[in-house]
Amino acid sequence: MPEEHAPRRQALAGLRIIELPSLDPIAYFAAAFGAKLFADLGATVIKVEPPEGALERGRGPFKDGIVNRESGGLHLYLNTSKLGVTIDFDAADAGERLGNLLAPADIVLNPNRASVCDRLGIGYQSLVARFPRLIVVSMGWFGIDSPYRDLRGADLIAAAMSAVAYGTPFNQVTDPPNQPPLKPAGRQADYLTGYTAVDAALSAVFDRERTGRGQHVDANQLLAMVNMVRPEIGVHSHEAPDAPYYRRLTTRGKLAMPYVAPCRDGWISFTGWPERFWPRAKKVMGYPAWAEEERFSTMGARLVNAAALETAQGAWLAKHDKSEIFELAQREKIPCFPINSPAEVVNNEQYRARRFFVTCQSPEGGAVTMPGAPFILSATPWRIGRPAPRLGEHNREIFEERAAATSDSYASERRAPSPGRRLPFEGLRVADFGWIFALPLATTWLGVLGADVIRIESARSPDLVRLLSGTDGVVGINRSGMFNAINYSKRSIALDLTNPKAGEIARRLVAMSDIVTENFGAGTMARFGLGYESLARLRPGLVMVSGTSLGQTGPLANTIGYGPNNQAFAGMCHLTGYPGGTPSGLGGTWPDFAVGMVLVAALQAALYHQRRSGEGQYIDLSMGEVVTSMLPEAMLEYLMNGADSGPIGNRDPHMAPHGVFPVKGADEWIAIAIATDAEFEALCAVLGAPRMAADPRYHTTAGRLRNVAALEGEIAALTRAREREELVAALRDRDLAAGPVYNTEALLHDSAIAGSGMLMKVAHPVGGERIVPGLPVRFAAIAPEYRPAPLLGEHTDEVLGGLLGYNPDEIAALRTEGVIG
Repeated sequence: MPEEHAPRRQALAGLRIIELPSLDPIAYFAAAFGAKLFADLGATVIKVEPPEGALERGRGPFKDGIVNRESGGLHLYLNTSKLGVTIDFDAADAGERLGNLLAPADIVLNPNRASVCDRLGIGYQSLVARFPRLIVVSMGWFGIDSPYRDLRGADLIAAAMSAVAYGTPFNQVTDPPNQPPLKPAGRQADYLTGYTAVDAALSAVFDRERTGRGQHVDANQLLAMVNMVRPEIGVHSHEAPDAPYYRRLTTRGKLAMPYVAPCRDGWISFTGWPERFWPRAKKVMGYPAWAEEERFSTMGARLVNAAALETAQGAWLAKHDKSEIFELAQREKIPCFPINSPAEVVNNEQYRARRFFVTCQSPEGGAVTMPGAPFILSATPWRIGRPAPRLGEHNREIFEERAAATSDSYASERRAPSPGRRLPFEGLRVADFGWIFALPLATTWLGVLGADVIRIESARSPDLVRLLSGTDGVVGINRSGMFNAINYSKRSIALDLTNPKAGEIARRLVAMSDIVTENFGAGTMARFGLGYESLARLRPGLVMVSGTSLGQTGPLANTIGYGPNNQAFAGMCHLTGYPGGTPSGLGGTWPDFAVGMVLVAALQAALYHQRRSGEGQYIDLSMGEVVTSMLPEAMLEYLMNGADSGPIGNRDPHMAPHGVFPVKGADEWIAIAIATDAEFEALCAVLGAPRMAADPRYHTTAGRLRNVAALEGEIAALTRAREREELVAALRDRDLAAGPVYNTEALLHDSAIAGSGMLMKVAHPVGGERIVPGLPVRFAAIAPEYRPAPLLGEHTDEVLGGLLGYNPDEIAALRTEGVIG
């Protein structure tokens, strides 16, 4: 094959992954989703299914409603680029077959709870003992060694217990008794857990280079979702109880402006109320007289008077179409995007220009179009290597012909250990230009695991998060509980990048760095003279990531938006909401921290390739595309059948009941997910409702789904009379999936969360000792290092003098000129 036509090597080629099935009636797609990312980035992934097939095969959507377990859209999406085998885990030879798969493997993804693992002999203790180089990733609903190790969970339960559901819909609840907490649309907890597991597994791979050994990693669903409420945890541990941001933790009622609002022809996400955008928002609205009133003169005043502001602004929005508002707002650089339905997402000019949706030809399903790459790698492209496997398609090849052989062009090598390093990323340096939420979380992951992360900040235009919330009721540039919960284990230097001398300092830093991260508007770094091409000439092998709203290319590349605006564009807000209701904003600072976890995966994939080839590359990540890639069901429903989905609340297309129900007490709720008829009978027994169990409308899942509104009403009438903790315990005693809906305060008092190892006490030089959320995973052989978040510019002299070689007189002169802070 001529070199110009040869396929380019992929980032994770050489890694060998075994994906075990989730063996529970409640569908759980975390391992399938995580393994898909490994496979599409070039790893050899062997998907193990039971003889009847994995549950996603029956979930559709199916073309024209014709059920075929080989051509369901979700199966075709989740299992691209994989090999597929079947194992009967109850058969006598199951252990031998699985052992033959695991012996040459690098990573195994196990989504099962502890009791299932123990019964089948696939517990992490035995696997680590048998296969010393294997990285065993437990990714069940709850921690494999936690008090909840044997409880059943679900996407709904994780949203409820993590406090994400408590904050959804965000700043839109006006009638709490009749507006229950909501889970995000689709299966966000499943897919987020998949990304979290990939991140943890790759970090363990890097650690194996240090030690020569594998290890166990716990990447469970509950902590993956708790990771989404980092700001809330930071506020809880830092703020005074009467501070404005603290009130968000204990009430679902409206306290500020919502991120979604109606306009003349639909809904829009318009963020004009923050301080830096308010003058521009007044201009866009034509300088209305009401906008000059004292009650709207400061951001604090606007928050206090949010209801009045919403009404006044809403009157203006109602006179304009969402396309017109979008154009006007973007012209003034105000974060704003239309709220798009799946049809509008699929047909959007930006996604078309970037070729985000891809078509895969499968033997049974034919040509199926689906969401594509969550990020773009310049040197090692994401690609679908093969369609999803037919059930057992590769049994003969894997078990009889290939056995333990690998077909990759270069295998996962057995490197000599590097005992001088304590952490997997020691010796790695990151020049971090990122700000706000998503990118700072990604670089924090690297910093905690040993990298020298140097934040490049501006005293003239500081990170917005430094002034969101305070400590003990006092707001200050170094007192933000939100900032401190996200940015620990880093150093900070203060540079004014608008000054050419600051650009020179930045270039000298990049020349001594392995990774550069930034999330300014498209083209901003190039205007500073810090574009990837010029930086890569300074530092051959450099890895650089740019994370923006909609990516670096395409007709809408220069638009701006915060995470809530981006998810509106990507379809999330349209799909999240009460059945038949309006679009909703999401709690838990969604999607910023989900995108942060994707950034961790992208950076580690590029670094894995760089360490083996010496080749760096540029990563282009669009927040919108990440969000859309995590909404495959709705996108496939439109692409396969033309159906433009809307919100279904907490319901599930395949389970009933599946929802959040009231219990005793003001605004107290319980989440319940029932997968089978036998489980429904057990639920009725716990609720003392034999007549409901005998009702012919509810005998089967199909019947319960047809009559779901009536069923939910009957269950709510029964749960309302019960104490939450008593009912949760009774349902769990019957091995049913149930959990309390927590706010942040209740979450932090849950003993399993408190003992999970995720909540860390860190002593900050200004804020004092406070709890911050650590990594949402637990490594058996890595001890993450937590240092307090840096003061703004705290390490400027240290970095310029000790690392870059500036002498004290030069540093003083730069400070006098305003180049550094």
